[in-house]
Amino acid sequence: MVTWSSDNITFEDFTTWNPYLGMEVGMTRKITEKTRGYEWTRCDTVFPPENERMSIEEMLLGFTINGAKQLGIEDKKGSITAGKDADYLVFDKDLLTTEKEGFSYNKPTDVYFAGKRVN
Repeated sequence: MVTWSSDNITFEDFTTWNPYLGMEVGMTRKITEKTRGYEWTRCDTVFPPENERMSIEEMLLGFTINGAKQLGIEDKKGSITAGKDADYLVFDKDLLTTEKEGFSYNKPTDVYFAGKRVN
């Protein structure tokens, strides 16, 4: 079981505090001109080992239910299931089929916490 996080931030810089950036790099193993990141980090070369690229499904599991399981809160968090807390995001595109390069620019259109829209 693998868990991902997006808490790599520095003071007043939220550029890398982006789960979609982590997902893009996890799926492509590179940072290109299509990636939401600093220009000095860009490189068209795939980070070795190339065979460690993950699917969007694996990335989503790492950011959701796997983390909840590791924290022991999977009975309330980590998946959309009756009886859970109903914290979820809504996107204007299907994350399972959208392009991998540039994935870091995805943003939710709606945010729900405890089943109530908060944005």
